[in-house]
Amino acid sequence: MKSPRYFKKIDPNTKVLIKRIFAGVIAISVTALILTAIWHGTRVERLTVVEVEVVGGETISHEEVRSLAQSQFEGEYVGFIPRRFAWLYPKDDIEEAVSEISRIDSVDVSRPDGQTVLVTFDEFLPDALWCKSLTENDCVFLDETGFAYAKSPELAGGSFLRFVHLSEAPETNRLLVPEEDYQLLNRLADLLSENNWVISHIEIDSARDAFLHVVDGGEFKVTLTQPPSETVDNLMIVLTSPDFEAVKPGTFQYIDLRFGNKVFVNETVPEEVVETETELESEAENETATSSEDNVAEE
Repeated sequence: MKSPRYFKKIDPNTKVLIKRIFAGVIAISVTALILTAIWHGTRVERLTVVEVEVVGGETISHEEVRSLAQSQFEGEYVGFIPRRFAWLYPKDDIEEAVSEISRIDSVDVSRPDGQTVLVTFDEFLPDALWCKSLTENDCVFLDETGFAYAKSPELAGGSFLRFVHLSEAPETNRLLVPEEDYQLLNRLADLLSENNWVISHIEIDSARDAFLHVVDGGEFKVTLTQPPSETVDNLMIVLTSPDFEAVKPGTFQYIDLRFGNKVFVNETVPEEVVETETELESEAENETATSSEDNVAEE
């Protein structure tokens, strides 16, 4: 008859340790499998961005934009997942990098398919210049709203209308004046040009007065509190009157149109300056009043 066998009981603490080791091995194995799957999955060719397309703009180089976008794909996230992995491509980083180009207005980045990223952008287009003074080339570009977006190179000639703010120096990333005032100033310049008075520079102050400099000489003093059409109508009434029909660019110092139906004309003639105040009647009558006052002073 065989004698019974005796088994030594395993200590409970040992059992717990064995279970923990077993669970740790399983966790490490599962984690390793997951990381391996991620490593290979994020490098699948059809899920890798291989091309950047650029659309938009008129003067900014698409190659410059493409190069900036491509640079954001270099490297890996946490040293493991490629930044070219299509599901996690650096959309925000691309938009931020391209937006740093000073002439860029807005940027949109999308992924129309698995391997292509599309960068679409709009750029600011130069409408005018904001300069430090009438004689200096320290200027910034203004867009059609009067927003200063980039420093300009030294430009010769009169391809752009130039603005000078009498109390503020040119500065980017801000409006020259409220957009409404900027549109009024441009409307004034356009109306005058239509009547053969071409404007080269406009000075403005904080009181909404503006001083429009005429090509070949002369200045119009205006206020933005008066509609441009009314200002130009008053000017045309004066210039078509017999007393001032000889006034042309270069033959006067200034014409002050800031006081409604009272227009001041400061004429330049050989060896003397003639300042005339002319009072206009209502627009409906469309003619100058009979009364006027002349002041003549020796230079």
